[in-house]
Amino acid sequence: MTQGKQIIFGVSLMAPVAIFGTYGVATEISDGMLPTAYLIAFLVMLITAYSYGRMVKVLPTSGSAYGYVQKAVHPYAGFLVGWTLLLDYAFVPMLSVLFLGLALHDMLPAVPSVGWVAVLVAFSTLLNIRGMQTTIKVNRVIVGLQFLLIAVFLGLCAYKILHPALSAPPSSAPLFPNHSGVLHSVIAGTALVCQSFLGFDAVTTITDESVEPQRTIPRTLIIVTVLMGALYFFIAYLGGLAFRGGSFSSTDTAALELMNFLGGAAFENLFMVVSAASIFVLVVSQQAGISRLLFVMGQDRVVPQRLFGHLHKRHMTPVGGIIFIGIFTVVVSSLVDLVTLASFINFGAFIAFAFVNISVIAHYYVRTGQRSVRTTLMYFLIPLAGVVCNLWLLANLKSQALIVGGAWVAAGLAYLAVKTRMFRQMPNWGIFDHV
Repeated sequence: MTQGKQIIFGVSLMAPVAIFGTYGVATEISDGMLPTAYLIAFLVMLITAYSYGRMVKVLPTSGSAYGYVQKAVHPYAGFLVGWTLLLDYAFVPMLSVLFLGLALHDMLPAVPSVGWVAVLVAFSTLLNIRGMQTTIKVNRVIVGLQFLLIAVFLGLCAYKILHPALSAPPSSAPLFPNHSGVLHSVIAGTALVCQSFLGFDAVTTITDESVEPQRTIPRTLIIVTVLMGALYFFIAYLGGLAFRGGSFSSTDTAALELMNFLGGAAFENLFMVVSAASIFVLVVSQQAGISRLLFVMGQDRVVPQRLFGHLHKRHMTPVGGIIFIGIFTVVVSSLVDLVTLASFINFGAFIAFAFVNISVIAHYYVRTGQRSVRTTLMYFLIPLAGVVCNLWLLANLKSQALIVGGAWVAAGLAYLAVKTRMFRQMPNWGIFDHV
């Protein structure tokens, strides 16, 4: 896969329209300071993208954080990161498809949201079984449509802001907290909106299929993160100014209300069409990403090899993982709401991101002893800042996410303890082969 295709794959996984899935709840949680929340999230994710790029250079395989940590830090830590990533990646497709299901149900109330979710996931599963090449071709068109839609969105926002009869003049006030209570809300909002950036890390799951991955993947990680960070910021900032701090009737479908405010029913319908296509392709890509992680873990016999560690004889796709994630998505998305899903996703992400930053320190600074002034900055101070920021955001997640995530980690520890005879031996898993 060339770098151009890598960028399209990464952007499609992050999805420019993904910001609208949690637009209402994130605006409410951040006390109207959504742009600031996205700016902080961008800076944290940029450091983490840098660390992913450093690790790709020394371990250019598709195991992503799962492989980096077990090689650079410790095999047990690698297992636990892979375990928490399962929580992260498994819930990512749900967030996208649940938002779309809720929006479609809002337009056609006769069909329940879970019905829409089931139909969308069924099509996604069939496409993934047939392979990614068709999806990648469709992604080019869909990504283009998303950027076109967002260009119109930003244009309408600018019109609303600058037109004297419609809105107050532009202001920088929404960017700066004016008291400690607002600052706490901004941090809580940042912990939530980080899920919009998830996808840049999944670029590393296609390392085995990429051309010169040690050179192209690190560049792609930075390009995708910077591009989407800037886009998210301007969407949040201009959208907030145009809406003039108004309140949404429903935070779950606030994006539809915003589109109607900006361009009437016609623009709302256009947004729904493009979003439906975009989110569907996003779900396909996300389902592909988690199924490939399960495949790697299945080959290593960390998860059941018979179910997850084999490829379809004709299409060469990890069919067991694809079907499992499809069923799991439909069942769980019928039981939880958008905010809870986003919090669950970020729990696994923040732990994995913190450990990828630790991996850079462990490999470059500790193991290979690169400790000049320049390399200390590159391989110790920058990744250390990433560790601190990710753990800080982890601590600001909803208590429900921390409880469920903590229980998931505890279950992983118990499983690992059994397999290693209370951590006294290494099990016969491929991940425990040292570099």
